[in-house]
Amino acid sequence: MKKNKLVCIALSAAFALSAASLAACGTTDPGPKPPLPTGDAVYPTADYLNNLYSGNALTEAGKGQNSTHDPVFVEAKAAGKSVFYAFSTDNDQFGVQIRKSENLYEWERVGVAIDGFTPTMKADDVRQMYANNRGELQPVYNVMTSLVGWNSDCWTLWAPDVVPATSNKSLDANGEWWLYSCWTSTFGSQHSVIFKCKSTTGIEGPYKYEGIVVQDAPNDGALNEIDPSVFYTPDGKMYLSYGSYFGGFGVVELDAKTGLRPAGTDVKTPGTKTLDSVNAEGSAINYHTVKVYAGDIAAEEYDESKWEEQSKYYMMGSWGALAYNYNMRVWTSDTPNGTFTSERGSSGLQVSGTWTWRKEGEGGPEGGANTPHKDKDLNFYIPGHNDMLTTTDGRNLIVYHSRVGEGRKDNKPSFAEGEHFLRTSLYDFNSKGQLVINANQYAGEQVGKISQEEFLTKTDGKFSMIVLQSRDNEKYEEKATIYHAEDCELTQDGKVKKGETEVGVWKLYGDHYIYLTVDGLAYYGSVMPAYIRRYDAAFGTTDNKGLTVSAISDTFAENGRQENKILYMNMRFED
Repeated sequence: MKKNKLVCIALSAAFALSAASLAACGTTDPGPKPPLPTGDAVYPTADYLNNLYSGNALTEAGKGQNSTHDPVFVEAKAAGKSVFYAFSTDNDQFGVQIRKSENLYEWERVGVAIDGFTPTMKADDVRQMYANNRGELQPVYNVMTSLVGWNSDCWTLWAPDVVPATSNKSLDANGEWWLYSCWTSTFGSQHSVIFKCKSTTGIEGPYKYEGIVVQDAPNDGALNEIDPSVFYTPDGKMYLSYGSYFGGFGVVELDAKTGLRPAGTDVKTPGTKTLDSVNAEGSAINYHTVKVYAGDIAAEEYDESKWEEQSKYYMMGSWGALAYNYNMRVWTSDTPNGTFTSERGSSGLQVSGTWTWRKEGEGGPEGGANTPHKDKDLNFYIPGHNDMLTTTDGRNLIVYHSRVGEGRKDNKPSFAEGEHFLRTSLYDFNSKGQLVINANQYAGEQVGKISQEEFLTKTDGKFSMIVLQSRDNEKYEEKATIYHAEDCELTQDGKVKKGETEVGVWKLYGDHYIYLTVDGLAYYGSVMPAYIRRYDAAFGTTDNKGLTVSAISDTFAENGRQENKILYMNMRFED
């Protein structure tokens, strides 16, 4: 989807794009990959939280993460240096917001993207702008007011995406950029419109309206025209994935020269349905070539010759209720507009959910006046609506919004200002080619080679472990279960222990892959560097650069459905 969307847009003989440019497009890796880094080079480069918090208060950099809904990433180049931008929306601010960062963890707000919107604009201001025929999106408004269920109080835009224009193959921050967003008739409606704007004055805009890409129609197969996500194929074709709940996801091909529908195509013509579901929303598609181990690592000795390459379109999306049990899932397809599926079928393989690095009973956001603000950062509550970015230096990153609270004391979720935070994490793949997410906030680390000697020497086998699962049959309104951490040990003789009890086995193999069993269930994962925070009962924290494990379980039948679990492990630091 919104990978570092580059001008992969026109991959023709006229454009001899570099490997970095192709990576930025979110296409397959062109040509040989550089060797994985080793040693200190893989670990975080920043004192992450010290940059975001001062005592119990957020710094300006920390405030830059607040109030972020449905974020997307893009990489631009300024004076030869990478600069990253996050575009998002917010229930209390109108238009599309822009944030800027040089390191992907300290963010500053730099304005509002679409011409005519301002940071201080209120609903009445927007209403008057369009009532007086002065809105930049006036053609979209005119369509919206003709749709069934138009609500005159629905003035917020949703879920943007931004890509460089075809001509901007160098990702020039001062070049031309294209923005896609959507407008819906009312919350919970499926009567919506996706439109395109462009900026010829740089990535920070202002963006001017250019045209509608797809809109509500009687024959749209129940696809909802929201949540636009642009992605590219290795041969330079340009696609838009969209849709949420109701009929699932669809894909339409765009004209790579204009970023709009091909000439002669009616914008009421729906996309090809790629996922049929009433539970999924916010698709994001990226194309990856990954290593897959063809041997049986559980039963056989590791054999270096058994690695193969596999190329797939990976689609991430969110599942469940926005305010109750949201979680992120992954589907794959061999083609950009084919049926996307998973080991769990159309339900998607779950890769994230609601958890905290606290142990059961240790403090929390409702812990009272003595609870430091920054301790909320240990919570990942109903995270979702993500974007994927492959940077020009080859890092795979996911951006999403997460809530720091665990709901109000009446067990209802809070929509209070600042509850939604911008989060960024590395993602990688296990030896089965399944996507796994680093369960920590990004701080400059990268995936690299981790030997068993380094793994055991650095961690001493001591970990905090979280096993989580969100079930398909949870009630839509049911508050998400919060999974807590517990101590465990990976012993040098290959055992997994909780206290003195042996609960499984583990094996590290290849560059950084890991196989584990825990309580009778097999997991396949990746060992990644991370900036790790540990919570203790005295409301203290320890910030360190260490190793983490993210793994996906085999699927299993439960209540007549296929389910899977997720295993997160952070190394522990001794006081």
